Amino acid sequence: MKTPTIFISYNPSSDFEQTLAVRLHTTGAVNGFRMFLPDRYNSETIIDNETKSRIAQSDWFVVFSTENLSSIVKQEIQYAWNVLKDKSKIVVIYNFIKGKNIKGNLTNNFTDIYIDPYYDDFDKIISKKIMNRIYLTEKTEKEDKYKRQQRNAILALLGIGLGLFLLGSQNE
Repeated sequence: MKTPTIFISYNPSSDFEQTLAVRLHTTGAVNGFRMFLPDRYNSETIIDNETKSRIAQSDWFVVFSTENLSSIVKQEIQYAWNVLKDKSKIVVIYNFIKGKNIKGNLTNNFTDIYIDPYYDDFDKIISKKIMNRIYLTEKTEKEDKYKRQQRNAILALLGIGLGLFLLGSQNE
């Protein structure tokens, strides 16, 4: 079975988000995931064709949002929705303390998860906030196995990202 392909975005103006995305990208790649980051070389304001191609090849879109989302990340979320058409596969994880930073119709196109790094505990976040929100519905025996494998793989990677997020939040 193929492992999931995951696109991890970040705000270009946030060193913390970029570091988190790069570390998660590396961890995923080393563990057999096919990982993508946005191409920020040509533009930090307009989504380019290379980034669109990476999103189109992905099974999942993930962003840990700790600051106001830039226009380019909003464009990437919209493009991911146009490609995936499944809000459970587009995951935006917010820092609860800094609040929800996306408003409008775009919020209908993704699964949002709020993390309070000072009060939430890791197990609760994984089981109650993440696992319940991205659960996949199985249709056949074959799909059941494949989707369960994909779900477990993405949960493991999100758990690693969450750990990095919580560690980094201690320094804010």
